[in-house]
Amino acid sequence: MIDLSVLLEIKSQLAIANTLHVLSFVIWVGGMFVVYNVLRPVATVLLKPNQRLPLMSQVLSRFTAWVWLALILLWISGIWIILLYGGMANVQPYVHAMMLLATIMTFVFLYLVFAPLRSLKQAIANKDFKSAAKFLARIRWIIFTNLSLGLFIIIIVNIAKY
Repeated sequence: MIDLSVLLEIKSQLAIANTLHVLSFVIWVGGMFVVYNVLRPVATVLLKPNQRLPLMSQVLSRFTAWVWLALILLWISGIWIILLYGGMANVQPYVHAMMLLATIMTFVFLYLVFAPLRSLKQAIANKDFKSAAKFLARIRWIIFTNLSLGLFIIIIVNIAKY
């Protein structure tokens, strides 16, 4: 028989970990949605490349700082939740899928930060807006990829739970 106080402690920890997990995911995926579907299209219409490219670089720099925090919280809270359930052997198959997709998304994010985003900043610093535009186009596809994976995770989790 499980002690009621232990059960309440586990439920409390699950509530905290799940809240951190969902909030972090919302910040990351919601931010990608806004950048991809709102900010970039508007900036493309309203701003010239010498204005739009530095704007996007600054937005992406600030956004990636938030994503770093979200990623740390996502991994900590996700592992915490799995441990509260007794490990990977005791979680539903959708959690395994979520972990795989989260790993892919993390590596895609790392690539974005350490390759094209870094190159975009350097091109803008050198006033090479033609190269900067190419790097931003690559970043756009990377964001689209991770946004798609993130939305797919939301679909998988919500279908699997019900």
